[in-house]
Amino acid sequence: MALLETKYIELCNNPCDINEHLPTLKAYAQECSSVFETGVRGVVSSYALLYGLVENKNTTDKVIFLNDIEHCDIADFKKIAESNSVVVKYEWINNLDLVFSNNETYDLTFIDTWHVYGQLKRELEKFSKITNKYIIMHDTEIDGIEGETKRSNGLYNWLYVGNNLDGLVSRTKIPKHEILKGLIPAIDEFLIANTNWIMDKQYKNNNGLTILKKVY
Repeated sequence: MALLETKYIELCNNPCDINEHLPTLKAYAQECSSVFETGVRGVVSSYALLYGLVENKNTTDKVIFLNDIEHCDIADFKKIAESNSVVVKYEWINNLDLVFSNNETYDLTFIDTWHVYGQLKRELEKFSKITNKYIIMHDTEIDGIEGETKRSNGLYNWLYVGNNLDGLVSRTKIPKHEILKGLIPAIDEFLIANTNWIMDKQYKNNNGLTILKKVY
């Protein structure tokens, strides 16, 4: 636990695009026994989610499932998690291609992938079905209105600047207009269509964080 706490505090104090939200991620994960994180990147948010799971003192087995479209170095994370009795699963593929087993669910899903309308629309449709309590999304402020591909340092921006999105459209099966549009419309449409989910909290700082809560 001491090593995990030290790592968590270190990450909270290291300015980046998500460090201000780590206490929030920890707090929500602390209400959970299982977490699905898609968009692991540099393994920063993962530690906050793990710390929350460990701080949950119920006796239920704990598990965290990590996913990214590219391989992420989770060797140290895995050791720390397992030393705190948390099972680590991982799969490095497009999250829309993930196959979940029957009755496989997670209390909390954290999404931090390709920040465009078309991607999030599909993620919410897919992952809401396997999420029991919370869906948390990062970058909902900076990429709320326009998709990140239009942003100068956004994913696939070079294709947008070069007016060459056709290949991306073909590969992802996401139409161009859904790539150019941001995250908020996808969230709004999801909430209208799924009345068993409500907006719980929305933060504008540190690129934005939006939390949806499932109601029963």
